[in-house]
Amino acid sequence: MSFQIDRSLGFLLNRAASTMRLALEDRLRPYDLTAPQWAVLERLAELAEDEGQTMSSLGQSLGFDRPTTTGVVKRLELKGLVERTADASDGRVVRLALSERGRAQVSELPPLAAEVNRKAARGLSRDERAALERLLLRVIANMKG
Repeated sequence: MSFQIDRSLGFLLNRAASTMRLALEDRLRPYDLTAPQWAVLERLAELAEDEGQTMSSLGQSLGFDRPTTTGVVKRLELKGLVERTADASDGRVVRLALSERGRAQVSELPPLAAEVNRKAARGLSRDERAALERLLLRVIANMKG
């Protein structure tokens, strides 16, 4: 059997991710946020107990390259949602954290992503969803190794 792009793993994964991203961005539009901006806000909220994240650690944790991370963070700073501070032990290191306004906005957003995830998983049993998650994590690990 010859290669069929519409049946290739990369094509299907990309199409699923793109479809979910567009659905999330539709829900984020009233908040003037893109999906990558939302992801940065959510990650910073998850890690709020830490003393902020460096730009590189934030980007790596989200799978963003450096230019994407820099651009997203800049736009969030302009919106007043993210702040940069100098690291207490090494002033050359810049740490990122949610601003007060960013923390308030993040508290409204999690249900939007959960709604998209529920829609994507509609018709999947709990076991199928768990299996899909395991398989996707394996694909990610395979591509890193």
